[in-house]
Amino acid sequence: MTDPADSMRGNNDQFLTVSAVAERLSVSASLVYQMIESGKLAHHRIGTGRGTIRISETDLESYLAESHHELQPPATKRARKARLKHIRL
Repeated sequence: MTDPADSMRGNNDQFLTVSAVAERLSVSASLVYQMIESGKLAHHRIGTGRGTIRISETDLESYLAESHHELQPPATKRARKARLKHIRL
């Protein structure tokens, strides 16, 4: 999670709601809550009690960068001849 003091030091991040993050990622809000609960997505709780959850643009970008996987070329396998046992030649 990022240091909350960053926003006080002049870091002018925009804060997004859970539903805005869900819309941006094309997933459900419950999945965003799961990512927050599991610690995969950093967030801020603002207010008293449970507070409201806000995700900064920087935290969202960090999550996306960490979750990016490069396309791996398929492993080369020796081509096998198809055996058709039911056909007699």
